[in-house]
Amino acid sequence: MKTAKFSRILSLLALVLVATMLLTLVSCGSTTPVGDIPAAEEDVSSDPSDGNGDVADPSVTDPSDTDPTSSDPTASDPTSSTPTSSGTGGIPIITKPNPSGSGTTQTTTSLTNPTVDPGKDVLKAVPKELKGTSIKMLIWWTAGKDDKAEAAKFEKATGIKVSYETAALTKYQTNLSAKVMAKNAPALAAIINEWYPQPITRGLMQPLTNVKGWNYKDSKLYSLSLMDQFGYKGKHYGVALKGSNMTTFEVMFFNKNILKKQGVKQDPYQLWKAGKWNWDTCLDIAKKCTDSKRKLFGMSNVGQYFWMLSAGEDFVKSTKAGLKNNIGSAGVLNAWNHNWNLTYTHKVIDTSYTGQTPFFQGKAAMLGAGSYMMQADASHSNYVPQNMKDEWGVVPFPSPKGKSVAACEGTVWGFPTSVSGNKLQAAAWYLRYFLDDYNYSARDFYPKSECWEVMKWMWDQTIQSYNSVGVLTYGGEYNAYSIQYSLVDEADTTGKLKANLESWIGVLDANIKKIENELA
Repeated sequence: MKTAKFSRILSLLALVLVATMLLTLVSCGSTTPVGDIPAAEEDVSSDPSDGNGDVADPSVTDPSDTDPTSSDPTASDPTSSTPTSSGTGGIPIITKPNPSGSGTTQTTTSLTNPTVDPGKDVLKAVPKELKGTSIKMLIWWTAGKDDKAEAAKFEKATGIKVSYETAALTKYQTNLSAKVMAKNAPALAAIINEWYPQPITRGLMQPLTNVKGWNYKDSKLYSLSLMDQFGYKGKHYGVALKGSNMTTFEVMFFNKNILKKQGVKQDPYQLWKAGKWNWDTCLDIAKKCTDSKRKLFGMSNVGQYFWMLSAGEDFVKSTKAGLKNNIGSAGVLNAWNHNWNLTYTHKVIDTSYTGQTPFFQGKAAMLGAGSYMMQADASHSNYVPQNMKDEWGVVPFPSPKGKSVAACEGTVWGFPTSVSGNKLQAAAWYLRYFLDDYNYSARDFYPKSECWEVMKWMWDQTIQSYNSVGVLTYGGEYNAYSIQYSLVDEADTTGKLKANLESWIGVLDANIKKIENELA
C-alpha cells in the first residue's frame, strides 16, 4: 500500500566532532468529496508563520554513510527494491509497505475507520465524460499489487486508465524535468520535503488553481498547514489529503514493560489522552528510566531536529510574503538547547547511537522515529512490530507545553506543468482516490488501533515539515547536515549554539535570494 518511509541513517561523527554524535535521519487533495464540485480555490493560503506549528528535532547523519550492509538497523534495508538516496546528503530512503502480514505476536484489532471522509464513494462521483482518458503517475517505488489493484478498481469504476512510471528517488526530479521539457509529462508527480522548492522554481509543477472545480482549501479534507509549506507566496502546488500514508510523521514509541519496572505511573499514551504529553513530561519519564549502572536510557536515537519541528519551527519558513529565514529565531534556539540538554545535561539519551537497537533490546524506554515504523509489515526487519518482544505503545512526538504540533517530513502530490483538460481532471480524481486511507484502513496495516488513532490526531494538528533542507542545499554548496554538524558537540554551550545558528543566516539569505530571482 502506498506510503513514504523516510528512514534516517545514523553516522558516527567522531572523526569530525570528537566522538560527538551519530543519529538517524528518517525522512505526503481533496478533490471534491462525493457530490457537487465546489468552486476552485483562490490564490491564498493560510499563513504558517504564526508560530503555532511545531518543529521536530533533526538527527545528525553523515551523508557519506550509505552502506546498506551496515550493522546499524536504521540503514537502508538491503531486502528492499526501493531506490536509495545518495549524493545530496539530504534525500532519505523511501519505500512502500507490503501489508501482507502482521509479523508480530502483539496482534490487536485494527481500527477500520478511515480518517478522511468516511462513507463517501469517490468513484461514483467521477464525471462520465472522463471515461477513456489515460493518465500516468510518476512514482519512486516499483508499483506493487496493491497499487495495481487500486488502478484497476479505479479504471473499472470510471473508465480512466492509470499507469505508473518509476524513477529512482535520486533521479526523480531530473526525470520529471526531462519529461516536462519533452512535453511528455506524467499527470501526477510528488514533491518531497527535501526537494522543495526546486520543482516550483524549475517550473515543473503548476499551481492548484489551474485545476478548475476543485476546492483544495477544504480544511476538513486537506492539511492546509502542510500544503502552505510546499507553496510559494500564497499559491499551493501540491495536495495533502488528511489520512494519507504518504507523509512520514515523527512519533514516540515506548516500552511499557520498562516504564512499569521503573515506577512510571502514567505512560506517554495516558499522558497524551489526558492532554499532558509534552517536552516536560517526556523528560520526566526519560529521567525515571535512565540508570547508568544498568546501562538503561530514557531514549534511544531520537532525531535531533524532531524537537525543532515539534516546536513549530524550521530554519526556513514559507509565508505569504515568500521564504523567511528563521534560523535566528528564539524558537529554533530553544529547541536546539533542549536537544543539547537532553543529551549532555540530563544524559537521558543513549549516546552509543546504534540506531533502534537499544530500544529493541530493552535498553531504552523510548524511541523517536518515523510513523512508517508502526506498520505491521513483515518484509521490513527494522519496524517496531517485527522487533519488540516487550509490550509497546506509540504516541505523537511531544511538543513544548501549550503547543500541539505534528512534526513530519512531508510529501505532497501535484500536477506537472502542461497537463491540462481531461487529463488534469482525471488526475485530480485519481489523486483523491489514491491518497484516501479508506483504501487501506480495513487491512492489517497497523497492528494496534492506537496507531490509527495517533495518525488521525496528527493530521488534524498544525503540521510542521522539515522543508528547510531544500533551501539549504539550493545551489549545491551545502548538504542537509551542514547546520546540524555545528549544533551537536558537547562543548556547545547555550552561547555557542546561538552563535553557530546565527553564522548560517548569511548562507540561507543568499540561497533564498537565488530562489526569489528564479521565481521573479
